[in-house]
Formats: sequence, structure tokens, C-alpha cells
Amino acid sequence: MEEDHTASGWRVRMDVVRGSLPILDLIGCAALLVMFWQYFAQASALPPPFNKIDIGAGGFPILLAVATLIAIVSVAGAAIVRLVDPVPVIWVSIRRPLFVLATVGLLVLQSICFEALGMLPSVLTFALLTMLACGERRPLHLIGVPVALAAFIYLVFRLALDVNLP
Repeated sequence: MEEDHTASGWRVRMDVVRGSLPILDLIGCAALLVMFWQYFAQASALPPPFNKIDIGAGGFPILLAVATLIAIVSVAGAAIVRLVDPVPVIWVSIRRPLFVLATVGLLVLQSICFEALGMLPSVLTFALLTMLACGERRPLHLIGVPVALAAFIYLVFRLALDVNLP
């Protein structure tokens, strides 16, 4: 008997996770809210600028944290509206959930190793590994994207903003 792929319902298997879009949105928002609240707390602990015109060490991270927290709350609010809406719930499938978790793990590992490895090796290595975990197999992309990303980060932060990178 062939499985009906249009049928609604939760499904958790090694190759696919299927669930209600608003519920999956809320789960993702909860995880991001915890992480960015912690990020905001750490950014708020950075010293204030010496020059009142400058944004200081914590200015950009605080701005990033606040903007991201506002976006997370907005997505969560939209998910709640969709949950109480009488329109039928949208069901989504996440294919290859283990690869999705591996990619998340690589991004977390990159944030841990960034300072120890330095910007260039960290970005080159983890961009390549993240692309592989996401399924990219074209050699030119696997070489070009990490190199372009590292060059962009170097140009913006080191040359344009004069920020010393590890």
C-alpha cells in the first residue's frame, strides 16, 4: 500500500520530520530566543565607549541582538496567529533532519573555535564543511564560496572597519 503524502499528521523518521508549520516555527523561535537573549546579555556586559559619538565594543552586538530578538518575536507572533486562525494548518516536511542538525552543530562549533583557529582558517574550514553537510558537491562552489566569504569578511571588517580579527 502506498503512503498518502497529502495526509496531515506528525511524523518523525530518520529521513524526514513532518509537522505543523506554526508549531515548528514556535519550537525554532524558542531555541533562537534562548540563544539571542544570552547573546544580548553578554553584549550588554561589554564596556561602554570612551567617545560618546562612538558605538563602543557592545554597540553593534547589542544592535544585532535587539534586531534579531524583534524578528524572533515577530515570527513567533505570526505563528500564534496561524495557530488560532480557522484556516487549516500547513504541514511541512524537513528532509534529512540529521544533516540539518549536523549543520547546526557545525555552526555552533565554528563559534566556539573561531578565536582559537583564527578568522581565515575558521571561515574556510567551516564554510566548506557546512556546504558539504547541506549537500553541495560541485567542486567550484566548494572552493569558491568559502574563499569569497573569507575575502568578504576580511575586506569589510579588517580593511573597511579596521577591526582586528583573530
